[in-house]
Amino acid sequence: MRGIIIGVLLIIWWSAGFSQKTENWKAFIASKNQAREVIGDGVFMVEATKSELLEKGNLKILRTIDQLHHIVKGTVPAADKSWLVNDEWKLNVSGSETISQFYVVTSSTFNLDRLDPFDIVRSYESTNTYLISGELETIERLLLPDPDVIHITDKVASPTVESRVIDLNLNPNRVNKIHHNYPQLDGASEIISIQENRFNEEDIDLLNRNVVTGLESETTDNHATEMATIIAGKGNSFITGKGVAQDVAITSSDFFDAMPDSDASYSDLGVNTQNHSYGIPRESEYGVEARAFDISAFNNRSLLHVFSSGNEGLEVSSDGVYQGIEGFANLTGNIKMTKNSLVVGSTDTVGNAPSFVSKGPTYDGRVKPEVVAYSVVGSSNSAALVSGIAVLLQQQYREDNGTDMPSALVKAILINSADDVGPSGLDFLTGYGNVNAWRSLESLRNVQYFEGSVTNGNTESFNLNLPVDAVNLKVTLVWTDPAANVNDFPALVNDLDLRLIDGGLATTLPWVLDHSPSVSDLSKPAVRGIDDLNNVEQVTISNPDTDYTIEVKGSAVAGSQDFYIAWQYDIADTFEWDYPTGSDNMPYNGETGSYFRWSTTKTGTGELAYSEDEANWIVLDSNVDLTKGLWRWNNPPQISNAVKARMTIGAEIHETDFFTVSEPLSASVGFNCADSLMLRWNPSPNAINYTVFSLGVEELEMVTTVSDTFLVLPDTSVFSSRKFSIQPNLPGGKGLLPAPTFDYTLQGVDCYVFSFFQTVALDTGIYLNLRLGTSYGMEEVIFERNELDSFTTIETISSPDSEEITFLDVDPNQGYNEHRAIIRFENGEDLILSAGSAYYMTEIPLRIFPNPATVGESLSIITRSFEDRTPILELIDDRGALVHKQEIQGTQDIVPTVRLKPGVYFYRLYVDGEVFTGRLLIR
Repeated sequence: MRGIIIGVLLIIWWSAGFSQKTENWKAFIASKNQAREVIGDGVFMVEATKSELLEKGNLKILRTIDQLHHIVKGTVPAADKSWLVNDEWKLNVSGSETISQFYVVTSSTFNLDRLDPFDIVRSYESTNTYLISGELETIERLLLPDPDVIHITDKVASPTVESRVIDLNLNPNRVNKIHHNYPQLDGASEIISIQENRFNEEDIDLLNRNVVTGLESETTDNHATEMATIIAGKGNSFITGKGVAQDVAITSSDFFDAMPDSDASYSDLGVNTQNHSYGIPRESEYGVEARAFDISAFNNRSLLHVFSSGNEGLEVSSDGVYQGIEGFANLTGNIKMTKNSLVVGSTDTVGNAPSFVSKGPTYDGRVKPEVVAYSVVGSSNSAALVSGIAVLLQQQYREDNGTDMPSALVKAILINSADDVGPSGLDFLTGYGNVNAWRSLESLRNVQYFEGSVTNGNTESFNLNLPVDAVNLKVTLVWTDPAANVNDFPALVNDLDLRLIDGGLATTLPWVLDHSPSVSDLSKPAVRGIDDLNNVEQVTISNPDTDYTIEVKGSAVAGSQDFYIAWQYDIADTFEWDYPTGSDNMPYNGETGSYFRWSTTKTGTGELAYSEDEANWIVLDSNVDLTKGLWRWNNPPQISNAVKARMTIGAEIHETDFFTVSEPLSASVGFNCADSLMLRWNPSPNAINYTVFSLGVEELEMVTTVSDTFLVLPDTSVFSSRKFSIQPNLPGGKGLLPAPTFDYTLQGVDCYVFSFFQTVALDTGIYLNLRLGTSYGMEEVIFERNELDSFTTIETISSPDSEEITFLDVDPNQGYNEHRAIIRFENGEDLILSAGSAYYMTEIPLRIFPNPATVGESLSIITRSFEDRTPILELIDDRGALVHKQEIQGTQDIVPTVRLKPGVYFYRLYVDGEVFTGRLLIR
């Protein structure tokens, strides 16, 4: 009875809240004011529910206007309420004169010769879609009446990427726990496609894993590289370059038109996940692109398309039923209106959804995004992270079953294992929750799923038995729905219904959201009811019984529809650490702070403490709220050591494995000479030795392990790369955070020396500034000054113990000064360095050079400092005439001679009543 009432209310709501859709069909009626005169085969508008049409069995639904009005092809009984329609239902164009490209969607019987008058820009044979160029008037005249043409629409603007900054953190989504417990799960058996511009194939975290296909864009950009790094980064650069699936092969596909690749390209390559971290202009419709991606998923049942929800959460929809509603329905493009893709939004480290990230619902009220994942800069990063997690699930399924994992099962497990964040329960901001990679993998490994199929009106059942201490039961149904027709409203084709029946025959229905077009309705908590919009349905029961029957009914199904069910539950009164694991560092990247994370069904508080020796414990917080599942360690001590943490809950103690607390090692180049290279680094407390790594073909490879804080490499030609990193090691072999990988040729150090230069200090002298890469092997440093074309020693520093050496020459020459340094090594070799030249003038007022000079040659004038006074220079020829006059800017300036004739000139420098004179010869 309850289901009947809900169904009636839904029909009333569709008729009232979406009345503008109902009005649309009137424009398609061929004759509005007369009854249908033609009885027989044709194209008609029919007023009926979809299930009523399916029961007739002889009608093909060409377009759904709303739940009670459909355009169909076939023979409609005279008794049915129906009308003949014109061809306008096929057309959806903006009418703009600037539009010159159109998508034409056809039936499989369409003859391509009919497109001969037009320029075919691209063909999408998998979806019977063609992008053509031509005049709209000609297209309407030649193509619109064609019975095999299903839809014509103008092409939207080109796609744009949706974020540009990596904020890679695998811990909020528990990827770190997979890496620690299943290090062999690395994506090595899989291949992922990234649809956008080309990623940088030379990036050191992505080396030699690119699969060239010819589908790549000609443009390489940072955004694609960042997405590839999140998905598949090797971690060669640093911990923040380590992605989810470090060994997955990567291919790239141009996103020129935001359409899927061909079915053949996916199957031939073996691509089962394609990431789409981009958007197109917002549209409130099920467009050509959405239909194409749903066809792609339906034709390739192991292919999961992962989309970012968008970064336009502060924008307001300008069309459709959600027009003008703030904070909702701003997904970026009709590509996100697909049914069979997984749309991903964002959440920060504590589960809050950033306001700028796009939210659902879709144009017809469906739940999107289905899930969220960590990122504070944009949903692009979140989608990439989830794509990487999908790869790991697909690898695990392949190892267990020897075949490709169905994408509907991937989607069901990711959704079912997600942690509730944002508003409580299902919502249009965070969907079904924050992806939990660990719970997803455990569900898959434990085979916590069912598969089946149903036909119209039939039901398939599954038995589920739970332990007596089970809590938080969650069951999710997902099916890959056939593609709808362009502009269908709603988009669902096959409607399945999920329900759970306990031993006492009580029925629990899925959660449904109110998708009425108002902020207050869209913000309402979900209620239990029958869902006839989504191809994802979920039932949760906080305190379940031990025995259930899961029923899936085919409420409106054309043919047969296969489906997948994922299920999971928690055990009462349990606690489990998620971060840190024994492979983690706190903070995770060595910077400001990280969160301890745990999963628990306990309530109340606990005491969090840590210890370096398991004997002496330092309490961090004696009143931790267990239900929050996290606690931020803002300022971990700089101890560079392995520690344990523990949570004490009453008489129970829950300890982590030993993890490390450290900062990145600071490393540099001591010298880079022709015959040797020195790498050096700061000592790390508690480290017993250091491992030096060099970048190999795909990953960092160990060079050697030393106990010193430097390493001299006599021959760098044996290394395939100029990039190195160093990692400190603790007793027992656990490594601390390494130095970020660096190119030794780009560190500014040549053979021992960073820099050597002069600094003139007024009335004091000239400072000689020598910065060394290292003082290793040096016997002495000698500073010299040029005196009458020979150098004189002015200072000797024996056994220098600093890399920063500064010496003041207190008696420099008046005027021009040239200095050099001689570095003498213990092996008897010398390295001679020039500091260049400088002018020091405290006793003489100025110097002009060259003198003599050549006509046209510029003169340089050096003066001593006159502070805030501006000197005036005059040149006077041998007849006493003034031939040149200028202000001297600063202590050094240029005097032009291009207008001067050969001869003798006198110069005068005026400074507030003072006059300085001299003679100048121009030849």
